Parts: sequence; structure tokens; C-alpha cells
Amino acid sequence: MRIEVAFPKAFEKAYPAIDPKAPMISVLPLLRFHEADALILSLDSSRRHRGIFGFSCLARILSLGPKRFPQFLKEECQDVSEPLATVSATQALGRLLDIFLETRFGFARVIEKKGIGALLTLNDVLELYGTGAVSSEMEVRGVASRIIALPEDSSLRSALEEMFRRRCRRIFISGTREFVWDRGIVDYLFSPAALAEVARDPAFDPLVTPLSQIGRTEAEDVDPDMTLKAAAAVLSAERGQCLVFDDKVATPWDVVMKPWKDHGLKIRSGR
Repeated sequence: MRIEVAFPKAFEKAYPAIDPKAPMISVLPLLRFHEADALILSLDSSRRHRGIFGFSCLARILSLGPKRFPQFLKEECQDVSEPLATVSATQALGRLLDIFLETRFGFARVIEKKGIGALLTLNDVLELYGTGAVSSEMEVRGVASRIIALPEDSSLRSALEEMFRRRCRRIFISGTREFVWDRGIVDYLFSPAALAEVARDPAFDPLVTPLSQIGRTEAEDVDPDMTLKAAAAVLSAERGQCLVFDDKVATPWDVVMKPWKDHGLKIRSGR
């Protein structure tokens, strides 16, 4: 099945092109309010796509060290951007999933014949379970991972360090089913309140904020025998949601990419 067949409406959306020389502070509202997985920069001279990724922004902020947040806000988008994997809409759906595996990001730029581009994500692929375009005989218990948790008084810096060390997007609050995920951290760091505090006191380090002050989401308790089709339906209904049972968690990545990697995801044949 070709990508353009699996996602016939993907190219109807508008994606703003970001000025590569714009300061990061000018584009942060787009990351927050549009909940975009990536902001696409205007094409550079090599015609290669680049993007601003929420997860990469957090990595950049963490690498700058304490009290350097104002520096990040002034950096040009092109200096924070990363290469954005691109595929053709005429390629097979499996190629898109291979790109996800190769980059470890759950999104990619897709270009159709007329040069119109779209951004396809794991959430888009999750919905294909419902249409029957993809299927799997695996169950949630077969794709789940161990929950990573920290005490609620842990700092954002500690949480981000653990996220990058474990290569995960969610940190649970010890003793609860609640979690903080990277989108929630992006929402906090780039909120008007946090930016106003940095403007008032440039030495303010927002990464010392405890997890108790960051918005949380309660994970969905499920039966470990739940089918991946049913799991995909739950995950598609609420952005960022994950499924838990015992001390395990299943995320959109687990439900799509683990079956694909283990040859347990079937793609319906078609043009």
C-alpha cells in the first residue's frame, strides 16, 4: 500500500514554513498551541528539509546547562533545527515506518507529486488500525515496556536527563498512574508565565521546577490481553495517552513500531 493511498487527506492540511533566521522565541507558540511534532523550516540551498522538534528543543536546553535558557530563546531556528526525514507519497507505507525506526522520531515529511508536503506521525498510523489498513495479532502485553518513574519532587532537569538516557517521552510519578511527558514540559517551558519569569530574571532556571508543578496525565489502565487494534483506538482518542498494567506501559511507539520491527504488523495489500 502506498503512503498516498493510506493517507488520502494528509495533503489537505496547511503547514507554515518557518524562517530559518527567526529567533526561537518567535516560533515557540506554534509548538505549544498547534501541538506540532515538528515545525518545518523553509528549504535551504541544498533543498533538504529541516525542522524544529519539541524533543530536540528540550535536548538543546538541557545541553546548555543551568541559567542558559535565555540564550536558547535568542538562537536562530536554523541553529536549533535538525534534518527532517523525507519520503515520497508514492512510496510504500512500510518505507515510512522504516524511516521512523531509522530516525527514532515518530514523524516524517512526505512529498506528493506536485511538491506539496505533509507531516505524517505515529498518531496517523495508529488510526490505520481502525480502517483495517494495518493489523496485528499481537497483544498489549507483547509490546509493553517497564514504567520509568521519579518522585514528584524531582526537578525537570532530572526528568529530562532520565528521558534522554532511557530514550522515552514519559516519566511517571512514583506510586501513581500519572505521568509527565515531553509535550507537557514544552508547554510549561514555553508558557507565557515561564517566559515572563525569564524576562524578569535572566538567571532564572526553569529546569529546577519540580514535577509536582507540571501538568500531568493519568494513564489508562487496561487488560494486558487487549488487542493492538483496541489499544490504538484508545491512544488515538487522546493525544499523548499511554496504556498501563502492572508495572508496564504501552505507548503509540510500542503499538506501531514494535510489531513492525518484529514482523508482527501486517499492511493490507493495495496500490
